Amino acid sequence: MNFLKHGLVAILLLAGPRFAVGQYIAMNTGMAQKNESLIQRNNRLAVSSANGKTAVAFFNALLNARDVAFLKTIITDDVSFRNSLGATVRGIDGLTAMMGKMDQNFAGFRIEVTEVITDGDVVFLKGDFSGTHSSAFLAPAATNKPFTVPGLARFTLRGGKIAEGFSVVDFNQMVKQIQP
Repeated sequence: MNFLKHGLVAILLLAGPRFAVGQYIAMNTGMAQKNESLIQRNNRLAVSSANGKTAVAFFNALLNARDVAFLKTIITDDVSFRNSLGATVRGIDGLTAMMGKMDQNFAGFRIEVTEVITDGDVVFLKGDFSGTHSSAFLAPAATNKPFTVPGLARFTLRGGKIAEGFSVVDFNQMVKQIQP
């Protein structure tokens, strides 16, 4: 058993950085440590393709860990991401600015991925987005009420990295849950 265990570690190490990108395991931010069990659940999903694992790692790094350094390793320099409000951001600076806005509006915003479907370089994710309403966004004032709403995301990968993303979150359900 020890040989198999150590042999597997050697194979993983020899596989190089592309294989290492498959899952987010760094846990090197305060948010990652807070969401460690959620990140581990996302990592345990039965995802057979490298592209699917990279898409899960993207959401773990962006939403569950706020780990910009790791995020840079799995996105293209010209990445674009369109959120549910129709705003499109570009590059790592755009992604981090988007997360800053999300953190202002929804404290602790995170995702539990529940399903991953891949077709070559295209990946679809389904999940539950949650957080706490912490601003006047969608309501006259912050209600500090928690919410959990379903959402979907579609990613296109290029060279094993996220090149484009698009997400849709059920804001109608969110509004119902955060009402005073």
